[in-house]
Amino acid sequence: MKKMLKKSWFPYFLLLLIIVLALVLRLYKINLPLADHHSWRQSDTAAVARNFIKEGFDFFHPKIDNMTALAKSDLPNNQRLFMVEPPIYQTIVAGFYRLFGVQERWARLVSIFFYLGGMIFLYLLVEKLINKWVGLLTAFFMAVLPFGIFYGRVIMPEPEMIFASLGMLWFFWLWLEKQKNVLFVWAVIFAAWALLMKTFPFFLVLPLFYLVWQKYHWSFFKQYKLWLLVFLAVLPLILWRFWISRFPAGIPPYDWLFNQGGIRFRPAFFRWIFAERIGKLILGYWGLPLLVLGLILRSGKKEGWFFHLWMISFLAYVTTFAAGNITHDYYQIPFIPIASVFLAKGSYWLIAGDRQAFNKLLCTTLVVLCTAFMIGFSWFEVRGFYLIQGGVDLAGRAVDEMTPKEALVLTGDSNDATLLYNTNRYGWTGGYASYFPNDQASIEKVMKMGGTVYVTTKFEEKSEFGQYMLKNYPVIKKTDQYIIFSLINNH
Repeated sequence: MKKMLKKSWFPYFLLLLIIVLALVLRLYKINLPLADHHSWRQSDTAAVARNFIKEGFDFFHPKIDNMTALAKSDLPNNQRLFMVEPPIYQTIVAGFYRLFGVQERWARLVSIFFYLGGMIFLYLLVEKLINKWVGLLTAFFMAVLPFGIFYGRVIMPEPEMIFASLGMLWFFWLWLEKQKNVLFVWAVIFAAWALLMKTFPFFLVLPLFYLVWQKYHWSFFKQYKLWLLVFLAVLPLILWRFWISRFPAGIPPYDWLFNQGGIRFRPAFFRWIFAERIGKLILGYWGLPLLVLGLILRSGKKEGWFFHLWMISFLAYVTTFAAGNITHDYYQIPFIPIASVFLAKGSYWLIAGDRQAFNKLLCTTLVVLCTAFMIGFSWFEVRGFYLIQGGVDLAGRAVDEMTPKEALVLTGDSNDATLLYNTNRYGWTGGYASYFPNDQASIEKVMKMGGTVYVTTKFEEKSEFGQYMLKNYPVIKKTDQYIIFSLINNH
């Protein structure tokens, strides 16, 4: 075994096994209908890709299925525009749809491959800055954390963002080391890509600047290529933001993400982020000792404070977008890579560190137990993410099968677009927290706009609205899970 460990190819063979393990884990329930955890966000992303097939490819005008106003009630989104990040992910997914048909599993596979690519970049970075065994442990933790398993296969831009961000860090470090033009180009491409995706990559300026400082110190001011890289990396984002500003109806509100309700630094903020999300959901309690140990260990000369500044970047991001991080657990996806690094550092020290005060067998056993319990307790929380909303898939399929393709649908579940997506129709989201609450006025308003079908999985027959619908509109289909009304021929 010792001879094998010395082989230069053996770590890469182990990395390949870890990648295969990560792939297999993410194939779990890959054929689920799109109605699982955070399906409201997945539905919009998936709708853009599907509409590239249905309506023709138009990168600069990505469209969802929902005509409900995104920002303000007096700013209708009749064109169904969805102007957030550039639809790079959806473009790739649409390519798979074109080849194999519109099935959500292909979209999930694209996310999986992005996540696996991110694992490779992270391994390479840790291998160079620390060593290959910590790199392998890092890849392992990134592969098996249940939170990362679920969010490594969702139909969302986050796996792509992880891939682009880690690629940015890797190629930036490599360019600084080797100063080759081809590496400069790759660093620009991945930096621009990452910055286009989400806001988190901006916070990685801390570890990136640390790399620059390590190499140049104060002379970094004189490095014209460095400033050129920054300019070229930010330019596509500036152009994209200028472009989407022309379509305010297609831009979801975002001001609330910062500090809605004054949540930042309140007791609930610390409880939700550090106890509920990081402590319980992601690290399953038992990962905390390994993470803390990794954090307090003395860093090697080559890595310096790079990974610690990366962790500080994540904390700065969480603090800045406090309300967003409290509201949505997927905002903590950027924690997975850096958490994996410190979990690996702590584990490696316990397994292979040069110690006289600790028993090596007991330390190794402790790592195995902590890892097993961490995965087990985290999985206990994450397993519910795979459950689908009751009746949403069945109701959507029934509408798709029983109504004309040109039908315009009003859903009555909530402002969540999941049901609307599953109908494979355009229309409006209605019900709770929507601009179209379940009442007579909403039905009449939607009918004037051309609405022809009303569907919901949350119908109360004895309510005033329920009695109004049953009295005035024919039922297309009714089950114990959903009801579909025709809005064309009222009694």
